[in-house]
Amino acid sequence: MKILTQIAMATSTSLMAAQAGAQIPLDGYFIAEDVCPAYQSLRKETNPGSVYVEQGRAYHVVAKNKDEATHFLVRIEGADPEQRWVPVACGIRTVVVEDDGRFTPISGSATGKSDYVLAVSWQPGFCETRPDKLECQTQTSMRIDAENFSLHGLWPQPRSNVYCDVPRGYRRLAEQGHWDELPSLELSEDTARTLGHIMPGVASHLDRYEWVKHGTCFGPDAEAYYRESINLLAQVNLSGVRDLFVRNLGDYVGGDEVRRAFDSAFGPGAGDRVSLVCAEDGGRTLITELRVNLAGDLEFGMPLRDLLKAAPKAKPGCDGGVVDVVGLQ
Repeated sequence: MKILTQIAMATSTSLMAAQAGAQIPLDGYFIAEDVCPAYQSLRKETNPGSVYVEQGRAYHVVAKNKDEATHFLVRIEGADPEQRWVPVACGIRTVVVEDDGRFTPISGSATGKSDYVLAVSWQPGFCETRPDKLECQTQTSMRIDAENFSLHGLWPQPRSNVYCDVPRGYRRLAEQGHWDELPSLELSEDTARTLGHIMPGVASHLDRYEWVKHGTCFGPDAEAYYRESINLLAQVNLSGVRDLFVRNLGDYVGGDEVRRAFDSAFGPGAGDRVSLVCAEDGGRTLITELRVNLAGDLEFGMPLRDLLKAAPKAKPGCDGGVVDVVGLQ
């Protein structure tokens, strides 16, 4: 069982009376790692309605039972009463407290050593399904994403490892699609310029969303996160995997062909770490994305071959699809 990172205290530290005893107010998120009972009374361990927290789901934290907390009081929508006590050890982590509008760091913040998924888009296929996106309205056959993979994101695993040290207001904006209202990123001129080319979604502020949701669980700053993402994408685009797609523009490519291309480019077994994502477009099945499992210490310049070799195998995803060309078909 992973130990839940203790959440930082909110500005108010006064104690208040409660059914289960003393409480220390908090404001943050608890992400459950296991299915655990949610008690109305901590002392009596009563659980009216037999309510349990769900694995991988986030819950709003209201309080903890003491400084060295054993339980958090969380809000569970639909429960009666909705505020319930859950064990600290049931969670993966808590996600930041908002303290007077500032980030309040918590111990045990993420590092670059873990498992990841690198999500790379085939943008013409994606744009067939989302033609309203600004980056799709402006796509041309001369733009780099017409014949190269584009960056969707770099996602620390497990999937529930999201929104690390993010105030709930920013999380709400991200989840509701108000990406333009998220804070702008502090990137070097070179990184920002490169990202604008290889991540067309920057036009829709995808870069801000990916940083808030996933990048905050990678490391200390957006510069390091996107520099590494750019490096990994470049290795895919310089390989025979990209060549396979360009040779087959407008034609069907099978998942087995894609995995063989990874094996050829990055070593035997690399293709087993790749999952295909497809979408239906009328009578066609389009490849829209590749999701690549990686594992290791993500230092700039780390060979993709080594990160693939250390990673767990991926589910194959769809069987294959058409490699779409620019423009609505």
